[in-house]
Amino acid sequence: MFDTKVELLEKIRLGESSFLEFKEVKFKGDRVEGPRRDSLADGLAALANSRGGVFVLGIADSTREIVGVPLDRLDAVVELVRNVCMDSVEPALEHVVVDRLLLPASTGHDVAIVKVDVPRSLFVHRSPGGYLHRVADSKRPISPPLLARLFGERGQQHVVPFNDNPCPARGWKT
Repeated sequence: MFDTKVELLEKIRLGESSFLEFKEVKFKGDRVEGPRRDSLADGLAALANSRGGVFVLGIADSTREIVGVPLDRLDAVVELVRNVCMDSVEPALEHVVVDRLLLPASTGHDVAIVKVDVPRSLFVHRSPGGYLHRVADSKRPISPPLLARLFGERGQQHVVPFNDNPCPARGWKT
């Protein structure tokens, strides 16, 4: 989703949506201070529980400014995403695609960002904030009736169909 830089830049300029969320990355010393693990997990799970989408790290939430991630800290951000996907979301988000891109900042220089493509999942994922999904430009709790429907729909997609044909050796009609 948003496979070209031009398309991604256009979507960032328009702001968050049902398919796009972004966060600024802040550091304290060598470790990532923001976004917090729980917030990142909630956003990733909400996209997976909806129709999928893109989570971009290195964009200021309120201004939509491309602030980037320092090149020497990209590995720490990618590691955070990987750890959150595997350890903070249940079941783990194993099919995300994490990419590092250079985008033009308002300064005129290219800066690095981390783009996380989150496909629509075959499972329903729980994050620290509970069962969430994207509604327009925000994360919202999934209502109990919708949650039940999602479990029913998605719970059947990964199961091998049961063969309920009668067994002729038992004398049943086929």
